[in-house]
Amino acid sequence: MAVCPVNAIERAEKAIIVNEQTCIGCKMCAVVCPFGAIHPSGTSTAGVAGISYPTPNQPRGTSPLLAWSIGVYTCAVKCDLCSTLGPDEEPHCVGACPTKALFVRDATTLTGIRKDKMRAAVAENQIMMGRSTNLKEA
Repeated sequence: MAVCPVNAIERAEKAIIVNEQTCIGCKMCAVVCPFGAIHPSGTSTAGVAGISYPTPNQPRGTSPLLAWSIGVYTCAVKCDLCSTLGPDEEPHCVGACPTKALFVRDATTLTGIRKDKMRAAVAENQIMMGRSTNLKEA
């Protein structure tokens, strides 16, 4: 949020929201997002009008953060967790996921999960250290 030069990114009740009308397409938010959740996206004026003009394409190896095309307005796009839903409603993707792999976590739940994972990693590391010590002695 702090890197946005036009303050197009705000913290809402449920999620971080990108105001696509305010966004100037600088892509700084996509560069610094630690989760990789913000993507530059855009539609050419030819696509909006329903007509096709041959515009240059980027080489396949070009990162989406570096790619650009003539006549394409780019803005930041990010999931807003269906922020228009009520407080007890889940985002639509959670209910539509056929494998039930998606779920919503809040900050307090994530903090607890993170601590549990750190404790498990420390315990595993101690076990491995004990095994390596035993191997050296043998």
